[in-house]
Amino acid sequence: MSPGRDGRTRFGYSFTTLLVKLATRSGQFSSFLVLTIACVITFTTAVMVTLARGDLQTVTAKDFMSPSAWFTYATGIALTVAVMSLFHALSLGPASVVVPIYGMFIVGGAVLGILFLHEPLTLRKAAGIGLAIISIFLIAKK
Repeated sequence: MSPGRDGRTRFGYSFTTLLVKLATRSGQFSSFLVLTIACVITFTTAVMVTLARGDLQTVTAKDFMSPSAWFTYATGIALTVAVMSLFHALSLGPASVVVPIYGMFIVGGAVLGILFLHEPLTLRKAAGIGLAIISIFLIAKK
């Protein structure tokens, strides 16, 4: 299966935003408490999968200072900022506006891939990026 065609990703993200809204709606749980609980579950699952796959068997202590490791640490920081921002925004505004704006990461990721990874910019990609921006504007604009 090609990347992006896995329904589990769409299913997971769609229900994540709905569940965050439901969890924070009463005010009993802050967006950061919901995020903390979700991260504990995510962390535990990721560790179990990593161990089950044997991904740590070939890694040495020196590997954790490699360029790949530094990109990994930066990934953690970027993901932290993204998810904290999403959860906080969902606690403040309507999901029908917050989620499309958050979804601009798709456009940002595509543009960064073109600029820094030298991925080809085709007419089809450019049209898709442009239409994505227009769709976000139409959905999120009051």
